[in-house]
Amino acid sequence: MGTLARILLIFIIIYYLFRLIGRYLFPFLLKNQVEKMQKKQEQARKDFENKQRSEEGKVTIDYNSRKDKNKRDSDSQGEYVDYEEIK
Repeated sequence: MGTLARILLIFIIIYYLFRLIGRYLFPFLLKNQVEKMQKKQEQARKDFENKQRSEEGKVTIDYNSRKDKNKRDSDSQGEYVDYEEIK
């Protein structure tokens, strides 16, 4: 019976340690990740705004996107085989 009590005591201590660590460490890690993502998003927005200002009034046409799209669609469909229905 002493071994069972010791095992239960160890599990209880581990449980409360995880709760204590989770209560303080998890919000700290989450806060750091959110701040990193916010900085990254802000930098991307600034880059986009700078690009828009420098290219204002300039017209660009991208033909490659259509070729790539059609190429991917045709590759994924496979080869067309004509068939005749036999009765």
